[in-house]
Amino acid sequence: MRQFLLASAMVLAAPFIAGKAWATPTLGITMQSGNDSTFQSATFGPSGGSRSFESMTVGNFTANNIGTQLYAPSYIDLATFDLSSKKGGTLTITVTGTGFTTPVGASSWLTQFTGNVTNVGNSSATVSARSYLDNSNTLSNPGCAVGCTLLSSVNLGGSGTATAVTDGLFALTEVITITTTGEGRFSLDASVGNVSATEVPEPMSLALLGTGLLGLGVIRRAPRKTA
Repeated sequence: MRQFLLASAMVLAAPFIAGKAWATPTLGITMQSGNDSTFQSATFGPSGGSRSFESMTVGNFTANNIGTQLYAPSYIDLATFDLSSKKGGTLTITVTGTGFTTPVGASSWLTQFTGNVTNVGNSSATVSARSYLDNSNTLSNPGCAVGCTLLSSVNLGGSGTATAVTDGLFALTEVITITTTGEGRFSLDASVGNVSATEVPEPMSLALLGTGLLGLGVIRRAPRKTA
């Protein structure tokens, strides 16, 4: 529920902050297993939004139903990610959103990680996620191995809040690590965003909104004239 409210707040706030919280908003996904890797990326409009990605296969792992969200001023979400493994192995999924410009300075960041794991036969799996802030604004940085500040490290079903400093143009990254001993299925949802990311609309915008709501109330409450 908390994750839904944060995403909803981003959608509602986007029209008020579009155009001043972006550079060139882009989201990239890297899947890496051993020496094999695959990468996809997509750009977003001024208000952000949702994007679906094509299926991805690397090593023993195949991902389908890949849905993402990226909203101003600073929020990314791997909203749907269905994964299957044929055999054992380790997979690293890196999701990075670039082009963020606000907030600037120290602020709080919320990381959430939910999903389901189905092990087949006698197999077992461990799943964890880490979130990062990257002031170098690098899109292709598998595992966020270079120049990243760790925000939170959580297990499946967990969440974490951390304080970090931005200095202007930056990226947000989620790194999910899955290690399985055999066949399995995984359904994952991971997000990271600024806790106070939704800016308050300007007074004129609030006044117009209030006037509209008041008008609707008057219309609904106006008594009907009798014949």
